[in-house]
Amino acid sequence: MSWALWYPWADRTFPLLPVWREAAAPIVTWDWILPFVLVLPGILLLVLFPGLRWLIGAVSVLSVLLVVQDQNRLQPWLYFYLLVFLIHLGSAGDNHARLRHWQWLLAAVYAWGGFNKLTPYFAVDNFPWFCEAFSWTKPMGQLPALGYATALAELLFAPGLLWSRSRAYFRWIVPGFHLFIVVALSPVGLNWNMVVIPWNIAMGAMVWYLFDPQLKPERASSGNSSRIVLWAVQGLAWIMPLFNVFHIWDEALSWKMYSNTQAEASYFSLEVPCARMDRVWNKYAYDDKHKLLLSDWTMEELNVPVYDSKRTHQQIARYLCKCRDFPGSGGLLRLQVERWNRNAESWEEIPCTILLEK
Repeated sequence: MSWALWYPWADRTFPLLPVWREAAAPIVTWDWILPFVLVLPGILLLVLFPGLRWLIGAVSVLSVLLVVQDQNRLQPWLYFYLLVFLIHLGSAGDNHARLRHWQWLLAAVYAWGGFNKLTPYFAVDNFPWFCEAFSWTKPMGQLPALGYATALAELLFAPGLLWSRSRAYFRWIVPGFHLFIVVALSPVGLNWNMVVIPWNIAMGAMVWYLFDPQLKPERASSGNSSRIVLWAVQGLAWIMPLFNVFHIWDEALSWKMYSNTQAEASYFSLEVPCARMDRVWNKYAYDDKHKLLLSDWTMEELNVPVYDSKRTHQQIARYLCKCRDFPGSGGLLRLQVERWNRNAESWEEIPCTILLEK
């Protein structure tokens, strides 16, 4: 579903966004070995031999290397799976600790996912769009109060699953929630961002299994689990998203799915920046073909949203600035929002002349 995100021979113009280097044109190098010779077979082996901790560690390390090559690969679902693997590695043979930390990780996704939607950007903008999936849900989109209620309900999934008295009910409710999302995003609904459908299926299945009241693994007597690793994962899942409220932690790592409060970035230019951009620019550029929303570009070619952060936005803009004969005529345009105050939106314009100085 996101073939071009991983495969360098795919027909893509969107650059790679390395962690420590400038954006680079997608070219065929040795990096094709990682996803198709190492990572994919490793995941298939995990299906057959799920208890091999060294294999889980190897797949995790190789996945991180793929992210180092291209930050767009660090989508929320990959980040979630890496945290799941870390818990498995950190819990060693302690099945009780593993279960509890997996449960709390899932709860963090719902708690922050709901909290991040308790804004007018979701209730007034994104919720009505989501209700366009079916004719019977369209009238609901005209009720912002229902949007806020939906966000609050998602937030309450977390205590509902963690509290033993309500767990049996939420164990049915939450998979139903994911099933609705799967259908709504599928071709029978919005036919959009279907790359998250497998994650929704996995989340629903994990909730059903991990919150089974009959699932009561014994504590390990050896005490060989790594508390540092386990609590580091919980810190990443529960505490670090708080810093995103102050714009100092990345959007994709803060469980902000469909909240519509991420910073948006466009590249502006009076003309097509490069010949290789002709197709994308002519199809998606707006405002008299003078601006291109970066997420439209990634959704067109990679089938995933752009990795939203100021550094990656500037990486992409510099890449486009360098391909121009006259770089001074283009630049980056960023919209920063304050999640609870729609009147506090601010625009930042950075021309190529400044971007190329950095």
